[in-house]
Amino acid sequence: MRSFIKKDLLLFWRDRKELITVLVLPIILVIVLNFAFAGLLGNDENSSMDLQLAVVNQDDETKAMDHLKEKLVKEASLGEEEALTLVEQASNLRPVQILLDYLNSEDLKEWVTVQNLKEAEAVDKVEKGDLDGILFIPDGFTVDSLYSALAGEPPATSLIYKMEKETNNNSILYNIIHGFIDQMNVQFALQKIEGAQEAEVNPPKGGFEEAGAGESFTLTQYFTIAMGALFALFIAATVATKTGVEIRQQVFNRILLTNSNPIHFLIGKMVSTFCLAWLQIMFVMISSHFILDVFPGRSMTFWVGTVGIITFLSLAIAGLAAVFTVILLRMTNIDAANGIFMLVILLFGTIGGNFVPIYVLPVWLQQIGEWTPNGLSLAMLTEWIQFEELSSIVMPSVLLIGFFLICTLIGLVLYPKRGES
Repeated sequence: MRSFIKKDLLLFWRDRKELITVLVLPIILVIVLNFAFAGLLGNDENSSMDLQLAVVNQDDETKAMDHLKEKLVKEASLGEEEALTLVEQASNLRPVQILLDYLNSEDLKEWVTVQNLKEAEAVDKVEKGDLDGILFIPDGFTVDSLYSALAGEPPATSLIYKMEKETNNNSILYNIIHGFIDQMNVQFALQKIEGAQEAEVNPPKGGFEEAGAGESFTLTQYFTIAMGALFALFIAATVATKTGVEIRQQVFNRILLTNSNPIHFLIGKMVSTFCLAWLQIMFVMISSHFILDVFPGRSMTFWVGTVGIITFLSLAIAGLAAVFTVILLRMTNIDAANGIFMLVILLFGTIGGNFVPIYVLPVWLQQIGEWTPNGLSLAMLTEWIQFEELSSIVMPSVLLIGFFLICTLIGLVLYPKRGES
């Protein structure tokens, strides 16, 4: 068995071009992508957002209370005195002013710049790219909002948010505004204006905060993990491809003539793939860390867990190499087999988040991608980097071991018997 493992390791070592590719190229890609996408996903801690929002206020608050009284009398069928009492209580609430105060609060000033503009000017600036979005406050918004809170009916007038095209910036602005409106509606519902002598809405605190007590996850970390896993997949294909060279050179037949157990050939491929994949991923992770300080200040527990995840991933890739090797042994056209290997790797790399960030894919495709060994390990490392919770990696580790066992079983079942190769 030792001879078979040594043979495969030497075959890979002597192919210096392949060796440089799987070791150096992923590190170069991590460095290039890191600088190309600097500032995203918290990659640049010193950078700050500058969200530009235009507010077009078409509502007239000066006559809002008079209109509210009329609406309560006509539509809610209230008496003049009852309606007047409710209007006096509601006069303390000014939804538009509360919203504007929130957007101009100290907590949001660092992130959002609010400009009060006319509609034509705001639309022109958005089209030129000077603004991220426009918030329209339509006429009658104050009356409708207060009437809705008093009468318990859904409002007929809503805020309108417009953008030129969807970007991260205007999506953040939308979420800020939408979150505030939801909070304000909850406050209205809880405080029941009609039963309060003095109503007050407590707006949510502005700004951005991290949920939970986890560590931040940067784009540099994502690229490091993704490139390491992707090129480990290429190792599985490379080791299997070397089988084609051995077939051409009659190496496999000579092994059979020595009366060695043919299964040792397959196991040698798996063990050598495991060793090469493990060393390759560790090399990429450690080199990237020293060059770009990818995992600063992490504990020994973090590194032990990371090594464990890499070990399980390498095991799964070894199982994949077994399947590739069997396919190549059974196919007469070696080039066609290599083409199949590349298609499988491209498919795994795409849905597993190695070619593009996983979050840009549809949800259903993300769920499928987590069943690939590279996609599952990417999800595991993402969780581990942020929270370092052992419970979060136990079940995915079992799945990786299961993937290895299934691939090994397939390899053993389909492995050609004497005279079939």
